Amino acid sequence: MINLKPLIVSVLALLISGCNNEPQGQVTMKEEITPFICAIEKDHLPETDPELEKQYQEIRAYEKKQIPNKDEVNITNQYQLLADQGHWKAASQLATRNLYGKGTEQSYFKAVEWFQWMADRDIPLGYYNLAVMAEKGLALKQDKEGAWKYFHKAAQLGSPQAQYRLAEIYIYPKRDEKTGLPYHRCAAKQGYRDSWDALASYTEIAERNYPKALYYYQAAAALGRRQSMQTLEGVFRDGDFGYEINEALADSYDEKYYRLRKKPDLKFPNLNELAPLPPHPEQGLYNPETDRNEMPE
Repeated sequence: MINLKPLIVSVLALLISGCNNEPQGQVTMKEEITPFICAIEKDHLPETDPELEKQYQEIRAYEKKQIPNKDEVNITNQYQLLADQGHWKAASQLATRNLYGKGTEQSYFKAVEWFQWMADRDIPLGYYNLAVMAEKGLALKQDKEGAWKYFHKAAQLGSPQAQYRLAEIYIYPKRDEKTGLPYHRCAAKQGYRDSWDALASYTEIAERNYPKALYYYQAAAALGRRQSMQTLEGVFRDGDFGYEINEALADSYDEKYYRLRKKPDLKFPNLNELAPLPPHPEQGLYNPETDRNEMPE
């Protein structure tokens, strides 16, 4: 099915399924981690054949309409056909289905084969998922150092998931905000809502800059992050951080929170118009163009 090549940046040896407890060899990666420059994922994704892409979108639409556990085998087989023709998105879906046993027998090894297939083509998500598998020791020898380098490779190719993960590690366990925050900013630039929320939390706690923190929470909520919407509701319901209580604004956030519970994929691109942030009584409003808080005239 797949011509599985050696890992491009070999840190690990492929094993049989993760339940094998026999001693395993270790291979170290020689490629050095290069300084981070913000990369955008879409700039590193290969073009897809238009006809295959059309078929893929039809399968995705069909999959989303199905009751869970219904027709899963057929859906997996359809992804397999497209993946065998080189469609990387179908390969990613197929890998995930092998990982969780959806429409096929669960196989960490087959999942890793497809993640490796993606990495061989420098697809960011392939490197990210290999990092996760290596970190957890699923079908790969558990190797924290190897996973760390795979996360960096994925981030350098624009994976927002990898950028988020590295940011959190640098900022908290390593206490290296100077290195970590640019990863979050890069992921946020790509619309990765968890990084927007993480920037909000950091700004709230470390800088106590509440207008800027709420600007970040608002951005995360607009992208559909339910917990960020709930945070904003609480701020104006309870008057947190020195903000004036605003029941109408709190109700607006609360209504959208419950809409997100029913439709998790919902987004609110015009949230700033639907629920404009009021100025903080002492710190004013955050202006992203100047990166400063400004008091209204």
